[in-house]
Amino acid sequence: MERTIKLNYKVVMNSKIKVNDYITISSESNKILIYIQGEKFQELDYSSINKILKTSKNQLEETNTQGKYAKNKYKKDSKNTYFNNFVNILKFWIRNNYDTDILLYDLSFPLLRKLVEVGDSHAKKVFIYEILKNLWSGNPLVIKYLVNKGYDEYVALYNYRRQIHTPKIKEIKLTIFICFINILIYILFMEIYHIGDFFFVDIQKILNKFEVWRIFTGIFMHPGRFSLLINTFFLYCVGSCFEVNNVLSKPIYFIVYIISGVMGNIIYILISSQFPDYAVSAGASGAIFGLTGAFTIILLIKRKYNWLIIYIAIFTFLYVYTIDPRINYISHLYGFITGMISYLFCVFVYQRIIASDRNNMSYF
Repeated sequence: MERTIKLNYKVVMNSKIKVNDYITISSESNKILIYIQGEKFQELDYSSINKILKTSKNQLEETNTQGKYAKNKYKKDSKNTYFNNFVNILKFWIRNNYDTDILLYDLSFPLLRKLVEVGDSHAKKVFIYEILKNLWSGNPLVIKYLVNKGYDEYVALYNYRRQIHTPKIKEIKLTIFICFINILIYILFMEIYHIGDFFFVDIQKILNKFEVWRIFTGIFMHPGRFSLLINTFFLYCVGSCFEVNNVLSKPIYFIVYIISGVMGNIIYILISSQFPDYAVSAGASGAIFGLTGAFTIILLIKRKYNWLIIYIAIFTFLYVYTIDPRINYISHLYGFITGMISYLFCVFVYQRIIASDRNNMSYF
């Protein structure tokens, strides 16, 4: 195993130095390479390293931070000394909470962004702050760099995602579309053709005659006008809030809606089939409660705990109100749980895809 031996600030270099759990520095072919979790991030020649070290020295002396450290470590110009000083300045940068005033901006910001993407929790905490700090009071060259490289968009996106947005008609097209579909299906199959019971969740016909489509079609059927009215109103209120605050892609709405409704029906079948008395079920409430659960996760992500308390209180009231043998409260409860789990899973997959895509991008 190759090692680095440190003697009085001089280094005999054979290979790599691990700066922290994420960053490794290597000297290869007259260049210094930065690795992030084993993946090559940036390649720097010694002229670039010299510029970084001189800038860092000036910044440290201006702020009177570790002035003695800065004066004593930039005396010799050997490659070993350059390498050693570069490692030291990176360690100093890390110990000081990734302060972008310490390290040259066109290295510190891309490096900090990469650390955020690979999951450095501390980098995530300071990333937005460092951007804001330099946008408001930074060097004009740094501000120009941040704007040209799109770092200001991170601030806008961060603020947008933290806010709770009020639904507007033009922004809730999916919710209106699903409301329209539910109404249209009711009119066609219940009012005109009177064959709605063919699509209801009938446990006996599902288990004995294998009419499994009922698990799906039951989400869009309503046994009466009153249930259609209540579900449509509830869908409009909850679905619109979820749609405008959903930070993922539009199809996630349908995924959460369908999976929650189907899973609510499946759990209802499994539980109710154990009892002799069961009811034929139909309605979108399980799917709607799924959107309710997904929106709960959004409130947690946005850290809007006051909203969350109010929202959970409303949900609890609605759930308790629907605990009635004549109402499929089992689908309500498990639809809610499924909505939370499915949305969390979608967030996880989305983050993994974005991280994978960014890993293939060049930042310099």
